[in-house]
Amino acid sequence: MFRKEWRFESSSGHHQPAKWLISGKLAILKGFLPTLFTQAFTQDAFFGDEDMAIPKHLILIRDTYYANVRVPSGIAESYGKTNVRRSLETKDEKEAGRRVHAKVAEIEREFADHRTKLQALVPAADAPKAVPTPQSFADLGRQYGREIAEQALTVRADLYEKAVGDSKKFWRDARQEFSDADGFTYFDKLTADGDLDRVVSYVVRRLTERRVADLKRMLDTGDMAELLALAEQRSPGLDKKPVIALAMTLARSEITALQASLSGDHVHVQEHLRPLAIIPESAATAAALPPVSLDDLFDKWKAEIKPSASTLSTWGGHIRALKKAFPEKAQDAGSLTPEDMIKWKDEMVAAGKSAKTINDSYFAAVRTVFTYGVNNRLIASNPGIGVKTAGGKKAGTGKLPYTNDEVARLLELAKKETNPAKRWLPWLAAQTGSRIGEVAQLQGSYVKVEDGIHYLDIKPAPDAGSIKEEVSERTVPLHPQLIADGFLEFVKSKGDGPLFYNRSSGDPTKKHASKGVTNHLGAWIRENGFTDPRKAPSHGLRHWFKTEASRVGIDSRDVDKLQGHAPRSEADKYYHPDLAMKLAALEKLNLPPVKRHGYASKGEGGSKD
Repeated sequence: MFRKEWRFESSSGHHQPAKWLISGKLAILKGFLPTLFTQAFTQDAFFGDEDMAIPKHLILIRDTYYANVRVPSGIAESYGKTNVRRSLETKDEKEAGRRVHAKVAEIEREFADHRTKLQALVPAADAPKAVPTPQSFADLGRQYGREIAEQALTVRADLYEKAVGDSKKFWRDARQEFSDADGFTYFDKLTADGDLDRVVSYVVRRLTERRVADLKRMLDTGDMAELLALAEQRSPGLDKKPVIALAMTLARSEITALQASLSGDHVHVQEHLRPLAIIPESAATAAALPPVSLDDLFDKWKAEIKPSASTLSTWGGHIRALKKAFPEKAQDAGSLTPEDMIKWKDEMVAAGKSAKTINDSYFAAVRTVFTYGVNNRLIASNPGIGVKTAGGKKAGTGKLPYTNDEVARLLELAKKETNPAKRWLPWLAAQTGSRIGEVAQLQGSYVKVEDGIHYLDIKPAPDAGSIKEEVSERTVPLHPQLIADGFLEFVKSKGDGPLFYNRSSGDPTKKHASKGVTNHLGAWIRENGFTDPRKAPSHGLRHWFKTEASRVGIDSRDVDKLQGHAPRSEADKYYHPDLAMKLAALEKLNLPPVKRHGYASKGEGGSKD
């Protein structure tokens, strides 16, 4: 078992222009906000107790070796950190051992240069010291605050520009760092819809709030090494008390500037950022690209990306709608402008389409397809970037889980059915928390047994089925109640093929046969009184599973593994429960659910909403 150290580091010294570095699954904002949460393995944890000649300064951080050198105590305060860590750019232990000595020597030369600079700053014994005044401190604070405000805009602009290039990867990285229940709900669809304004705003807000909290902590606790070093650099030669006073002034100026950036007008920020994404590289570049039709652009995107049939159907309709709106530009997708997109958006608003439909469906399709075109040098710019309908989600429209009473009633209804889909799919969805499409395409051969544990091997059906993403592929033990009710006998009667549909075309561009099964199931659930529009007929069970699993004490990591949700943190990626652990977790879940602490049980009637 690895022993882990969790370290926080803070940037220090004179603030330099902010830059975002996206490395693996960790985002680091240099020179503006503290370095984000970093996980490192200690030498003895990685190498164990073996008698090996491990270089003194070698450490391993997420599969890559680093040189780690402690800053000498004589310069640590002015240097702004206690350790310096540099990547050796290798995952190979022996190669790292060869490189580490040169890297350590390089770092120690930097320490020597720093000492030389410090000595140059020390005034001669007979030289008069500068006499600080409240006004001089105030001027330094205002100047520093202006720099922080300018850097806040630089951060947004730089981050936005990087996010445009690969929004899906960017959001995955950000979600891994900042995942929580609210964050996941808020951004679940943004990986596809390209609404990067909200992604950037959220990430910058979270980092800014973190920095403000850290500055307040420094002032409250007196842990001001970073601030004192900054003050000494801004005004060298001060005595201790003036340095402390200036450090406090700079900290308050930074807090004020950052808080102002949080309350600033988002439209102004958006206007500042937009040219980064929508201005063509140059007139010559645009002229050099041959025209490509909207149909050809969409065809190239779908041939390379291979999206699901439902996405093809929906997004194909959106591209046809765009062609209908601008028939004169249908043969040259690159001729569409942001003004065209705004006009199209306004026409859809006037036609009564909701903001969610316009932003999360129509413009999700356009932005994604056009981003593909830009990245592949088919068109010069993406006219859909930054265009969206004003207004977020309305109160009272968010999705809700079923209650225990509703789940119990639905499962009792299903138990009386003879149609296989109606009989078993609600139970499978309730016991696994799966998306209904995942269990609707189950094959008989996907129901397996290992070490006496019967389980579902959830993966795409072999006849061009699909599931949402990589983490959706998983194994989930069967709940004892399903086994007791005869599910295994049903599977045996169906053989190795599909359990809930006869056959599918095998054509990935056409809707899978399981889609019809889930549509009919949803209609049947609605017909039986489950009519609350905020509770999706099948997906409401997935919401219920997440909530009920927490209530009965199932570890959130196990819940994510069972449901096919991405790990919530870097540490969770190292958690790999086996079938026995998953089964132990599932056995805590009562099916049908029972009444506990005010939760309704089966047999008490269902919701009428």
